[in-house]
Amino acid sequence: MKTMRILVVSDTHGNYQLLHKLLTTVGPFDLLIHAGDGGNDLLQLARDFPDLPRYAVAGNCDPFSRLPRELCFEAGGQRIFLTHGDRYGVKHDLLRLALKGKASQADLVIFGHTHLPLLDQSHGVMLLNPGSLGSCRGERKHSYGWVEIGPDGMNPEIRFMG
Repeated sequence: MKTMRILVVSDTHGNYQLLHKLLTTVGPFDLLIHAGDGGNDLLQLARDFPDLPRYAVAGNCDPFSRLPRELCFEAGGQRIFLTHGDRYGVKHDLLRLALKGKASQADLVIFGHTHLPLLDQSHGVMLLNPGSLGSCRGERKHSYGWVEIGPDGMNPEIRFMG
């Protein structure tokens, strides 16, 4: 089985320059996942990288987006639940999101909204928030997620720009 490499971003909020830089410097990957709040960035991305496989959802700052608010799909033999997170109260706690992930039989739940990178399995399901490429809270660096799925299973991680 070939290892699948997935680039995960969220909350680009119009910082398409940084998203473009990441896409062209991160190295080879098989799939891009965007967890919302980047509607216009995704339109530009579709023009610049028309053949790039991707999944994306709308966030709370994407009011006119035609993207779904959540998705469940398979990648590399793993079931992934993707949402922005605002409808699950992720700025307060992760329980509702984790329960939705379990109900969806997800191996990995990807969300954004908080702008804070997180990798957590305390609620019995793997939760990944890549942080933000658009704006960061406090002194944090721009961050993104990287997931490799291969013969040894799924290995998600948080990475930082620069």
